Amino acid sequence: MRYLRVVITLIAAVVLGSFSYASQPTIEEVLKQLEAKNIDKAEELARQLPYEERIKLNIILLLQEGRKAEAQKLFSKISEKNKGVLENVIYIPEGSYAIVVSKSRQRLKVIKFVNDLPVEVLELRSITGKRPGDKLKEGDQRTPNGVYFPVKYLTKLAPMYGVGAFPLNYPNILDRKFLNKTGNGIWIHASDKPDRPYFSSNGCVVLNNEDFNKLKRFIKLKETPVVIVEDFEYTDAGSFKEKQMALIYFVYQWKRAWEETAKGNLDNYFFLYSERFVSKKGNKEQWMRYKRRISKLKDWIKIDIKNLSILKDGRMLDFGNIYVATFDMNYRSNNYNFKGKKILYIIREDGKWKILAEETL
Repeated sequence: MRYLRVVITLIAAVVLGSFSYASQPTIEEVLKQLEAKNIDKAEELARQLPYEERIKLNIILLLQEGRKAEAQKLFSKISEKNKGVLENVIYIPEGSYAIVVSKSRQRLKVIKFVNDLPVEVLELRSITGKRPGDKLKEGDQRTPNGVYFPVKYLTKLAPMYGVGAFPLNYPNILDRKFLNKTGNGIWIHASDKPDRPYFSSNGCVVLNNEDFNKLKRFIKLKETPVVIVEDFEYTDAGSFKEKQMALIYFVYQWKRAWEETAKGNLDNYFFLYSERFVSKKGNKEQWMRYKRRISKLKDWIKIDIKNLSILKDGRMLDFGNIYVATFDMNYRSNNYNFKGKKILYIIREDGKWKILAEETL
């Protein structure tokens, strides 16, 4: 076909630039339409190609241009042998599960830990927002990237929500205070349409009723992290273990530093927080003034941490990746006690781990 190169280039640009929302075809089906000289139908199908098919298409174009090294790099994204360790889930307690959603692949994985490494338990088809990219404002029909938690379970909803729904805690403090995002009502929910098209939600993560019921048994409210990313991320086992140990150590370093503030030593505690830090008390300077004031009333502080989980947010901001540590915290002092879910948003700043934001769930 003498014009195939031009046509495929056009289709590749269309596919990578936007999405349609019908059920997904294959490259072979697109080529059949081109053979039949039906360019409009070919374009329609090309817009519906799933992630792996789009990768294959780009590999073909790169190989034709003699860019083998770049093609090999893309091939690694669909090669099972080269995946390595899934790094979206750094650590979760034994017997717990995490959920990772890839928006580009329209797939959802349930993860558990075996011998301190993530293991896939289940993979399901999932549907995300009509528009690509991270959610920024209310009504933009995008699914937010980040780490969230199911806060309640709902049934007896409108038919469009199928057999049930798990509302997530979007927007979290990082979304509100640091990234200035708006909107709400982001759920994982079911659908009574088993063949609902990909990329067809208004921002929620959607599964058919059968798959939703499979997923439901792995979810504990305010416990099971839901990591929503553009794509699953992998690394080698050595790098994974190094980061895992460093982040676990940091959390316990933070715990000890907070306990020491009752003795008047606040500098080590403040050192663990980013200069960009945001909280419900305001920026870092405002928060430090508050901490100095209440620390004068403390004779002692004791903090217990249980059920620690650490996740990789997936978003790359101008200062690097965000990691999320969450745990059940039992805080006790001479004048105040608290039990609840604590969440720390952690970044790498000037070669040191720092807390960018924190909240309780």
